[in-house]
Amino acid sequence: MPTLEIKVFAKINIGLKVFQSRTSGYHDIESIFQNVSLADTIWISTSNKSNKARVTIEGDFGCPIESSSVYKAAIEFDRATDGIIRRNGVHVQVGKEIPAQAGLGAASADAAATLCGLNELFGNRFSKKELARISIRIGSDVPFFLFGEGAAIVRGRGERISLIKPRTDFGIVILLPAWASSTKDAYRLLDVMRRNGLSRIHSSTEVCEGESTYRVCHSDGDLKKWYDGPIAYWHLGNDFQQVMEEQHREYEVWSQLLIDNGAVCTSLTGSGSAMYGVFESMREADAAAEECRNLIKRAEKSELCNIVSIFSVVPLARSMIVSYIQACNVDTRSDKERSCHGSD
Repeated sequence: MPTLEIKVFAKINIGLKVFQSRTSGYHDIESIFQNVSLADTIWISTSNKSNKARVTIEGDFGCPIESSSVYKAAIEFDRATDGIIRRNGVHVQVGKEIPAQAGLGAASADAAATLCGLNELFGNRFSKKELARISIRIGSDVPFFLFGEGAAIVRGRGERISLIKPRTDFGIVILLPAWASSTKDAYRLLDVMRRNGLSRIHSSTEVCEGESTYRVCHSDGDLKKWYDGPIAYWHLGNDFQQVMEEQHREYEVWSQLLIDNGAVCTSLTGSGSAMYGVFESMREADAAAEECRNLIKRAEKSELCNIVSIFSVVPLARSMIVSYIQACNVDTRSDKERSCHGSD
């Protein structure tokens, strides 16, 4: 039985505005999401029908399987198809490379890849828009990964996606700290800081579409013009950075470390915990990453000791690659890369 192999790529936030919470408890955001070349790999196949567990999952998620986004995605897909997984059985195996709770979209990427793979495995029952509606029940950032175009302006809770032409002409260095960041806690702490007058509240315009509304600070046109312009003029404001710097003063040192090694700008990604720097080229990013690794090796009892991994990554023009393999890991469709969706 052929197995689906899905390689799904991490994201960084190029700028992130968080608006005041709504009565629902959710926050609207405004950000540009950019895929980068750090990937998880997910393998999906139908399982033995004699297996009493209709979905089996393997992977190091750092949490119980039943709490993972992969399990939640399988359950939501099964519900949307009136029990197709329960009738057929599915096995999912996840190879983890994207760090969890780092602001790189690990859980959302895995959920999107699982939905995408299940949709492909069972005959493309849903369009990408339909999959996105299913995915928002799993996590706010999941829809971005489903559309698979590399870069987008993201608004609302994360479900409002405006695709833009992705850039691939710069380099990125990601610093991963020893601690993880809880998105729920980051939003809560940001709200507390704002109630105490310690953090900026963005002015915004309310936009109505159908029965829903969302907040906007800058137009899509302005954000696209900023993204397409020289990266030397990027101002990567992230509203969570002040929250994280209050807890970990190391971020200020790390930002300066990246700038001293050639970064034109730095930022937290998502709600943390990872920080990244943007470089004019991958050659400069690779050199900076190597120098940072050497500095950490020589560091003793300094802020640099809390950096556990350094990645130099390329910005990408896609969110995932889907292909079929045989049990012996031979790709049955050569180099052909398939879209993971049905028609719009």
